[in-house]
Amino acid sequence: FIFISTLLSAQVSQTYQRGNLTIEPVIGYERVQRLEPVARTENRFYYGVRGHYGPDLLSLEAEITQSRDDDSFPDDDLRIKETSTTGMLGLRSSFARGRLFNWYLRAGGHARKVEITRIEAGIEREIDPAVRVSPYAGTGLNLNIHEHFKLDAGVTVVFTGHPQGSDREYRTSLGFSFKL
Repeated sequence: FIFISTLLSAQVSQTYQRGNLTIEPVIGYERVQRLEPVARTENRFYYGVRGHYGPDLLSLEAEITQSRDDDSFPDDDLRIKETSTTGMLGLRSSFARGRLFNWYLRAGGHARKVEITRIEAGIEREIDPAVRVSPYAGTGLNLNIHEHFKLDAGVTVVFTGHPQGSDREYRTSLGFSFKL
């Protein structure tokens, strides 16, 4: 046990010294809760960037994404525009499945800042709710195309704790990464 622990510790410190940084542009769809004018769930497009630093076994991960959408309710003479900026910070563990595939797990904290513009009967009103902080967990699969280039598909669940609807939001993503 001590030998294995020492070997893993040496591998971790060696990888950090080399600077194992991976940058991933991210695009995807998320299933989110909408509370105005009625509680419902919606799918929307998001885009951003994710990076992780450290050894494959346990690395630090950070992500920032943004999404925008526009809903119209003609019967109520109502239009709602929403811009959402999301930041995620957590840990990630990757496991090689041969030379072609890597499987990963991720978990951490998720913060979302939402700016809402509500236009009702021609009157525009800005709503700026507080930042929501929630835990997240997810998994994904990397397809190794080249030593420094990978395709990535994943799903992440954000546990919102909102009782009005489902307390989970699902974020599916598809992207590519390159290792520096």
